[in-house]
Amino acid sequence: KKELSPEPVTFLQQTNQMRVALCTSVALGSVLRGSNELVEQGNVTAQQFAFLRSTSNSTGGPPDCGDKYDKLPDFTKEYGATLANTVCTHPGYKSACQVFDDTLQCWFRKMVTGHCDDLPSMFKKRNKDLVKSCNDPDTDHLDIWMNHFTDAEKGYWRNNFKAQADESKLFDTMNKLIPKQLLCATLHIVDDKCVKYDSVRTQEAR
Repeated sequence: KKELSPEPVTFLQQTNQMRVALCTSVALGSVLRGSNELVEQGNVTAQQFAFLRSTSNSTGGPPDCGDKYDKLPDFTKEYGATLANTVCTHPGYKSACQVFDDTLQCWFRKMVTGHCDDLPSMFKKRNKDLVKSCNDPDTDHLDIWMNHFTDAEKGYWRNNFKAQADESKLFDTMNKLIPKQLLCATLHIVDDKCVKYDSVRTQEAR
């Protein structure tokens, strides 16, 4: 595996910040339809993400979030609260994850309401490698998609999340800004049996 930099932490921090800034600029350009709002290069603030989120649902309908938490098992809300902290570990992405946490919760509730279309848990087979990939800044969302999603899970994603993202700017923008984190969260939810635990499992219970 090639070395990205003699100082990987500094390099990756800069790369992640630039990527988020670029994605935000593209998303803003699409969402605001030509507005001259600019994202400061390499320094995307929580306020800018909040502004993006507030405008991202200005076109298209609201996403289908499934049942509210009060109609789901008691521990479901507790599990949902652990998602962002589990998958949003890379420098430069924490602000985006914080701002889009409600949208991530919406997708989570949608999955749980539909029982993930009865997709089987792959926890024992892939959890160790999945956690490693999700925590590794060297891997991107395409690595997660190509190396960890099964064909059935890809079909589920296209039929459920992607179909909603085509209609909801809120889902579409989240997918643009935190694609890897979103895919990792999706697989954790499936592997946690959609869901039967009160927090994301990152290792086998002893």
